[in-house]
Amino acid sequence: MRAIVIGSGVGGLSAAIRLAAMGLQVLVLEKLPGPGGRAFVHRAEGFTFDMGPTVITVPPFLEDLFATAPGDPRLYPDFPEEEGLKHTERYVRLVPLDPFYRLHFPDGTYFDYKDDPEHLEGEVARLAPEDLEGYRRFEAHAKALFQKGFLELGFTHFGSLLDLLKVAPDLLRLDAVRPLFGVVSRYFKNPKTRQIFSFEPLLIGGNPLQVPALYAMIHFVERRWGVHFAMGGT
Repeated sequence: MRAIVIGSGVGGLSAAIRLAAMGLQVLVLEKLPGPGGRAFVHRAEGFTFDMGPTVITVPPFLEDLFATAPGDPRLYPDFPEEEGLKHTERYVRLVPLDPFYRLHFPDGTYFDYKDDPEHLEGEVARLAPEDLEGYRRFEAHAKALFQKGFLELGFTHFGSLLDLLKVAPDLLRLDAVRPLFGVVSRYFKNPKTRQIFSFEPLLIGGNPLQVPALYAMIHFVERRWGVHFAMGGT
């Protein structure tokens, strides 16, 4: 049996690897001069440039992919267990970042974003003390979105429109489809904290004013698995 995968981005390559592990003969088609999709790498005059993502946020996904083997496509319905990165390390070295980001503002102030809850509260209190209580309420909202949108719906098979409609009430209740920046602005008054807790979609080409508030779950995705840099580039 044969399969054709159109596009050699991360999703396309992942699908091709798993199809091959299932015993199919796979052909991958790509319009660009090399693989990668949004993670395409451009090389010029001895320099290497990441054209897309510069960080990795869920290493277990890569570990699960690199652990595929003939007859074992690793298509498990549960979330990947914490089993280290022994398979990933055969191909790439991931370095955890601390802090995840340092966000600079024109007035010289900055915000160190990391996975320590006490540190984050301290940074909010230092930069915008009026938003500390709002941050705590935002954190609870982001955690609920992470639980529903990532841990539950992220591994749910939607075989029909009816399956999708069944989860709509939960998403509406969590304001998951409202614009991210609008939801963030309900919790924060300071322009800086509004930017800090809504900027992540920019990393994938999204506009915080337009993408759904479901993206707020990234706050907990990063805190759960950390933010890593791939040595040598993506």
